[in-house]
This record gives sequence, C-alpha cells and structure tokens, in this order.
Amino acid sequence: MAFDCITTAYGPAAHDALAQAVARAKGGDPLAPVTVVVPNHYVGLAARRALGRRTHNGTRGIAAVAFHTAYDLAERLGGAEMAAEGRRGVTMTVIAAAVRTVLRRDPGHFRGVETHPATERALTRAHRELSELGDGQLRALAAQSLRAADVVRIHRQVAADLEAGFSNEQQLSRAAVAAVRADPSAAARQLGPMIVFLPQRITDSQAGLLRAVGAATGTTIVAGATGAEDADAAVAASVGRLGAELDAPARRGGPAGASATVEALSVSDADDEVRHAVRAVVDAARAGTPLGRCAIVYGVESPYVRLISDALDAAGIPRCGATSRTVETSLLGRSLLDMLALRDRGFSRRVVMAWLAGAPVSVRRPDPDAGGPDGEAGGDGPAARHRWQGVPSAAWEREARAARVESGIDSWRRRLARYAEDCTAEADHHAADEEQAWRGDMHRRSAERSLELLSFVEELHADLDPRPAPRTWAELAGWCQKLIQKYLGGRLRRGWPDEERQMAERVDRAVSRLGDLDGTDDEPSVAAFGRALRLELEGAAHRHGRLGAGVLVGPVGLALGVELDLAVVCGMAEGTFPARRNDDALLPDRERLVAGGDLPTRADRPGDDHRGLLAVVDAAGRSLLLHPRGDLRRAADRSPSRWLTEEAGAADPVPSFVAGLRRTGFPAHAQEYDTRCVLDWHDARDHAAGSWSELAQIPGVRQRPELLRGIELRRARLSSRLTRFDGNLPAGDLRGAVLARPAGGTETTSASRLEMWAGCPHAYFMRHVLRVEAIDDADDEHRISPLERGSLVHRILERWLAEAIAEGAVPAPGACWPESWRTHLLAVGEQECDRLAVRGMVGRKLYWEHDRRQILADLARFLDFDDEQRTRHRSQPVAVELGFGTPHSASGPVSVEIGDGRSMSVRGSIDRVDATPQGGLLVVDYKTGSARAYEKLGPDDPTLGGRRLQLVLYDLAARSLLGVADTAGGHGAYWFVSAKGQFSGVGYATDAARRQVLEAVNTIVDGVGDGLFPLHPDEPVWRPWVPCDYCDPDGMGTRDQWRDFQRKRDDPALAGYLDLVDPGRERSEAAQSAGAPR
Repeated sequence: MAFDCITTAYGPAAHDALAQAVARAKGGDPLAPVTVVVPNHYVGLAARRALGRRTHNGTRGIAAVAFHTAYDLAERLGGAEMAAEGRRGVTMTVIAAAVRTVLRRDPGHFRGVETHPATERALTRAHRELSELGDGQLRALAAQSLRAADVVRIHRQVAADLEAGFSNEQQLSRAAVAAVRADPSAAARQLGPMIVFLPQRITDSQAGLLRAVGAATGTTIVAGATGAEDADAAVAASVGRLGAELDAPARRGGPAGASATVEALSVSDADDEVRHAVRAVVDAARAGTPLGRCAIVYGVESPYVRLISDALDAAGIPRCGATSRTVETSLLGRSLLDMLALRDRGFSRRVVMAWLAGAPVSVRRPDPDAGGPDGEAGGDGPAARHRWQGVPSAAWEREARAARVESGIDSWRRRLARYAEDCTAEADHHAADEEQAWRGDMHRRSAERSLELLSFVEELHADLDPRPAPRTWAELAGWCQKLIQKYLGGRLRRGWPDEERQMAERVDRAVSRLGDLDGTDDEPSVAAFGRALRLELEGAAHRHGRLGAGVLVGPVGLALGVELDLAVVCGMAEGTFPARRNDDALLPDRERLVAGGDLPTRADRPGDDHRGLLAVVDAAGRSLLLHPRGDLRRAADRSPSRWLTEEAGAADPVPSFVAGLRRTGFPAHAQEYDTRCVLDWHDARDHAAGSWSELAQIPGVRQRPELLRGIELRRARLSSRLTRFDGNLPAGDLRGAVLARPAGGTETTSASRLEMWAGCPHAYFMRHVLRVEAIDDADDEHRISPLERGSLVHRILERWLAEAIAEGAVPAPGACWPESWRTHLLAVGEQECDRLAVRGMVGRKLYWEHDRRQILADLARFLDFDDEQRTRHRSQPVAVELGFGTPHSASGPVSVEIGDGRSMSVRGSIDRVDATPQGGLLVVDYKTGSARAYEKLGPDDPTLGGRRLQLVLYDLAARSLLGVADTAGGHGAYWFVSAKGQFSGVGYATDAARRQVLEAVNTIVDGVGDGLFPLHPDEPVWRPWVPCDYCDPDGMGTRDQWRDFQRKRDDPALAGYLDLVDPGRERSEAAQSAGAPR
C-alpha cells in the first residue's frame, strides 16, 4: 500500500494537517482507533494537546488516538515474542558489560587502554550504531582500516554474546514486522490507520516496521519542511525510506523574505544573552502570553542550560525541559560515585574531605532521648536509641589538616592517633591554668573529634573494601545499597527537595539493575561496578517539570512540534550554532560513508541544527535570535551565525549590560529592579556625581538593609578616616564583650602577643580577640615546616643543655665543651629527629633525609658558636626554658612595671639564661631562620618599631625569677643557630634599652585597650610566601589593602601607632590626595 505524504510547515500548520489526517482516518467515527507515530515523546505530548484544543465537526477533543515512538510501536507489537523467548531489552549498561568481557578476551587494537572508561563508552556507543548495519555493510566498514576492523569485530562478538538473553531495537522491530505479517488484520484492528507525524531521522529497521504496519493498516505521512535544502535533507531521506516523496516548498529567501516577527539582538556574551531572554519572557507574560507557550532554546548545552535554568529560577519563573541537573550529578548520584572512587584515588585527605563536604553523609548516633519513627533500639543496649545526624565535615577537615594526614589508611590511623595524643597532652598541660582553660578545652575537643574522625574513616575504608569481596553482580548491588543506606541520606533523605528525592530513587533503581549483569560480565569487581554505575547514570536522561507547565528550556530540537508564541534562540554565533563538532575517533566520517547513509555522520549535524532552528521560528508567533559578540570565559570574539543573517538580517547591537537594562521595559527580577532604580537615579542627575547619602535614599536601596550596610561600609572604606570598618573599635563597640587591656586588669599577656599588635593590629584582633587561627594544609608541605624545624632545634638544645646543667658539666666561661658532650648533643639530635619523623611532621622522605643532615650539621657547628659567645660575654648557662606563667611552670606570671603606676602580667618561656661573674645576666633567644629581619636591631632601635620586645621583657622576668638586682648588668641577644642565619648574634644591653622598650609596650597596651585594630599589610612586592594570613587570606596579594592604609595614615587615631612603627614618616601622597566621599 502506497504512503500518502502531506508536506507542511512546522508549528500550528503541522498540527492542523495532523488534525485533518486524524479526522480522515476516523472516517466519521470518533472512537475509531488511530495510531500516530512521533519522533519523540515531547512531540507526541504537544500533538495530543494541540488536537485536544482543535474543533472538528463541532466537537472539541480527541479519543482513541494513540501516540507512539517507533520503538514504542515495536515493543507493543513484538515485545510479547521477545518475552516468550526469554529475552530482555538490552541497555547501555548490559552492552558495556559485554564490551568489557570481549576486551578482556582480546583487546586487539585497544591493548593498553582496554580498561579505560572512555574506551568502554566509545565502543558501547559504536555497537548501538553498528546494530543498524547489515553483514555486507559491516564487511565494507571493516575493510576501511585496522581500527575499523577491530571495532566491527568487537561489535560482532558483543552481539553474539548477548543474542541468547537480550534483544536490541533492531531485533524487536524485526519481531514486530513478523507479528504484523503473520496477522495483518489483527494489527489493523489493534492500531487502526497509522499517521507518521513529523518524521526526522528514521533508521532502516524503523522504516521496515513502519512499511509493514502501513501495508496492513494504511499510512499517512505528515512531514514538516522548511524549504532549506540542507535542513530538509534528513527528512526527505526518511520519507524516501518509507516509499514516499517529500514535496518541499521553495527554499526560503534572504532577510527580505524573513518573517517580520523575527528579531535579532547582538549582546556582549552568553550571560547577557540569558538576561535578554528572561526579559523577553517577562514582557511576553505581562502581555498575556502563557509561560507554557514560551521557549528558550540553544544549539549547544554549555553554558546555556545552566545559565538559563539559574536565571529563570532567580526570577521565580517556572520551567520545563532540559536542566543542568542530571541523575549523575544529582546529590545522591555524584556522592555515590565519588564515594566508590575514594579507594582508587588513594583515600587521600583532600579527596575524602571534599567528598564529606559535598555529600549528604549521615551516621547513626546514640540518642537516649530520641523517640518517634526515627528512634531505633539497638547498639548500646536494649534501651538505647539512635538518630541520624550529618557529620561535622568542617571540623573534621580542620583536625585532619592539623594532624598532617596525607593519603592511605595507614596515614589516617597513625597521624590522627598521634594528633589525638598530642591534643590530650596539651589539654592536660593547660588544665591547671585558669586563664588558658579555654585552650585546654579546645585541645580536648580536638582530641575527641580526631578520634571520632578516625573511627569513621576506618569504618568507611573497611566498607569500601569488603572482605570477602563480592563475587557476583547481585552481591555487588546489595553491597552498594547498604553503603547508600548507611552513609548517604539514611532517613534524612525525607528532607531533601522533591527533585533530589526523585533522582535518588532513579539512582536506587540503577544500582538494582546492575545486579542483573550476572552472566553478561563474568569478572565482577568493585572497580567494574563503579564504572558500570557511572555509565548507567550518564545514560539516565532527566527532564525538569512537565511540558506546558512553564517556559520550555532545551536544545533547539526539543521544541520541534511545539506551538509557541515566543521562541528565544541563544548562541547564534559561528561555532555554537551551527556547533563545531569533532570527528569520531573510532569511526570517522570518511569510513562511515561506506554504510550508504545508514550510519549518522558528523557532517549531518549542521543540517539537523538548521532544521531545528527553522522549525522553531515557523512554530512561534515571535522569535528573538541572540548573538553573543564575545566569550568572556575564553576571551574570544565571535561572529554572528550565518543563519541569523539569513533569518533576520543584521542584529540590533546592545552595547553593554547597562545599555540593555536601560532599554528593557520591565525588570526580570528584584536584582534588576534594584539596579534599574540606581540607573534611573543616576540618569535623572544628568550623569553628575552623587553623594553616598543621596544614593541611600533611592527607593530600591532604602528598602534593603543589606544594601544600606554595604553603602555604609564602602563609604567608610573609601574615606580618609579610620572607621569601625577599618578596625577602629572604640569604647561601646566590642570592649565590654571581648576587649580587655593587657595592663591594669587580670589578663596575662606575652611578648610575642604584644609584638603581633605592633606588626599588624588586625592580625592581633583576629588571632587573640576573635581566636581565629590559620590552618596549614599538609598536602602543601613536602618539607618540614620552618616552625616545626625551629621547635625541633629548641627541644634538642633544651634537653641537652638541661642535662649538662643538672650534672654540673657546663664549662666555665672561656672554656670549650668537651668532646663527650659534643657527641651527646648529636645523639640527642638524632633521637629527637627520629621521634618527630615517627609523628609524621617532617615532610617527604627524600627532603627529610637532606633536612636531617643539615640539622645535625648545624648542631655540630652550634658548639663552636656557643664557645665563642660564652667567651665573648664571659658567661655560663644557668637555666633553660625558664617558664613563668605557662602551664606547669614553676613560677606564675611576672608583674612588669610599665610606668604611670601601671603594671602588666607577662608570661613566657626564656630559651636560655647565662650568668656572668659580675652577677649580670645574658638572656638568649634562639632563632633558626635568617637574621635579615634583625639587622637593624641594636641600642639605637631596640624594638624595631615594637616588633622585638622579648629581650628586655625576658630580662626583667629573669631578674625577678632568679633574684638578680636591677642594678646588675644585663644583655639580651638573639642567637641565629643555623647555616641560614650564619651563626650570628645580635643584641644590646637590656638595662640601657629598658626605657625605650617600655614606652613601646605602653603604646601597644593603650592601642589594644582603645580598640585600635587597623589592617597594616607590608608594602606589596612579590614574595614566594604569604607574610600574614590575616592580611592576605587568599594569597592573592595586598595591594588594595596597602593602598587603603596609605589613604588613612593621617587620621589622628593612628598617630600613636605610626609613631611606634614608623617614627620618621612624612605625610603620604595618598593621604594628601585622598578625601572623604561626600
């Protein structure tokens, strides 16, 4: 029976033609069955609704009209036969399993990459495409190259392995054809007349089925045509496969022939395209257009699907169609895939903590008070109950970093256990100190969290590496389901958003389906299961919402057959519409051509894109084509699409975001409204500069407290005054809560804390008032850190010298250390180095071997340096690590008179104190770094702008602790005890420098008490390190912060601080030119 072909335009004309064809097929009987075959379910749903809205013979609506895709029709007619033979429909997951099995037997051309997921995916796709070819076509394709021959070989072996238990679409179509030919009258009664509506690309197996059904029932083709030869080529070929001919209209002309409803805009980039698209939808809705008759479409998915989805959600506009969220990237999907990959990625700290931070990980915790459906008995006794709780991922991240965890379960076990022991020891150390009790509590909590983290990680590692290993796919699926239940959601899943719960259910079903692979892949493993699950979730398409319940979003082909009042097409630039597509690596186009058109080629894609564009334009009452002039993500200019010029001529340029916002009739959402208010205010002033106070009176700003606060902050920051936003916190702001003077109260301070305020008051505020500490990243430390290296050397020298003092073995002034004590120092050094290495604090092994040798060499040189210094000062060590006011120190804080009747409680620990025969003291502070920062230290400048206070304060403390009179001579020195410091010493007579140091202390005490905490970064120059984590937390430099400080230097509030740190300053040029905004 010949096919009757009706050629029509897309859009309402196509649905009119379909309605007439259905009416003819029913022959006056509204209940007569009719089958409509559509290219996809979206077209079928749109056609069903379009027919329901139309009136025929005074009756509105339709009945007994079934809409099927070609695959649905094959399943309806041939599915029973396949089921009777015990064959199930093949899926991508099943094909991938068969591909893995074939590659294990003989990888052939793919040796070396046979286990790579990309190889598996590419061969799986190739098998689906090659299933349409006959034996002769496959032989011709195999003759093209050795690679093509191997692809064909693998395809044939996969097909043979699956033949017994599975059926593909082609086999299903052949079974349907056999069923129709066996009883044509039954098919006619069941289906009624058939209408093929808007056929697109029809494969040979689909065409065979449609011809067989058409011969039994009679068939009408309602084919859409655009008049463009390249766009209609695929439809013409499909109609030809059915034995009919496409009667296409004349080809469309240029811009002169374009519809007056087609408009084009040229905007800056993709982000601005989406803004204009949303504004167009808002304008259409305000004019009465239903949102279900609006569409925003594109040629390529990235970046449009995400930008459009986010913009519509921000505007509160419902949408349907494509979404940036997929089953694979859903909350449960990505969390599960990432969890299964933890073992293969070495169980590194970065990977584990990133997973914990982004996944809905929950654990069951004992909760005796829990009740209701969430409480469960068990675990800790018959009366114990539990509840599901999320894990403290941020706190665990801090503990894992502090513990220097790297990768591997051994690193987790060893370093977290060691860190917990250290924290417990620190907590016990601070327990007796009332002022530092908070620090002890903090260490105790850290110990508890680190042990909790260790328990969790050990259990997770054991669960991801089950023993004994699952031996079947069914066991693997059951194992994975237990992981999901235990870690990813539990009963907390009930609180997830509806869309996430729906996708989680699809993930659950995908895991269950993998249990059916037994007999297909004979070597199941955890790694293979992870790859199979990823492939299963990749192929699980997800659509957002229901067609008609909001703006349709998706690729241009998704709107095919949908009636629209507004169509917005994004990405009308060369390279994205038509898209630039690479050739297939397995079967390039030159080899595909030997299949005679039965294999799709990359060269066919532009025609498909063109047809989709013209179909959407035909279907819409108004079309808006958007051209992005540039791509800010790639810093590239982009030419308009050839099709934009054909449809709309030259695009109307929109110079910028501001220009586009000015020309829009109504803002799309609240943010645009606020911005438009500011623009209108600015334009009304004839572009004159307005004051901050006037800006705050704009209606859109005045009603937004957060904007008012932002204006206040910017106004203050840009002024030349030091404000509370710059760290000026006078009485009444924070003092009553957190600020306490280090002098005149009960607070105990230290020399290093006071020095920190002089270096940067903001850093002092963050560290000692807010108690915010920077966290080191263990992955960045390939070598022992400078801080840990210094502590190691201090411990070695303290232990060695304390033993010498205790045994009375310290040489007299001018005498050298005996050889036995030289040997003992190196032995102590080796012991402490080994102890630190066991704790995992020394970096990579290769680096540590070098650093260890350097440390021991420095210790050997120290003895000569020590001999020289003791000879120079005629001194002899009498105390090491002389603590005062520190936990477990023999003495409490030392009271230091700082003048004006004020005293200050100081705590600390002096590295070393030597005595001289005249009764004087030598206070020594060891340094293991460079001496460069101390070069200018001396009697003329004993504090270096308040940054070096230790020597005088420690001298006063030592005198108090050791009973040395103030009249006795004293000397303080920094000893640089490493090759990096060139074994040098700098210092001065402490009694002579005492007045200057105490004046600096007074300035610091007053600054802290007055709430003065400005951010004072170093002058911005390139450095391979970050000098201050508080000034430069992101490591991107401090140029802006330094400029802000220069602008405010002449504020009177900073006078005392600058007199301390920069006494010879002049009025800065920045301060001279800066003025407070009005």
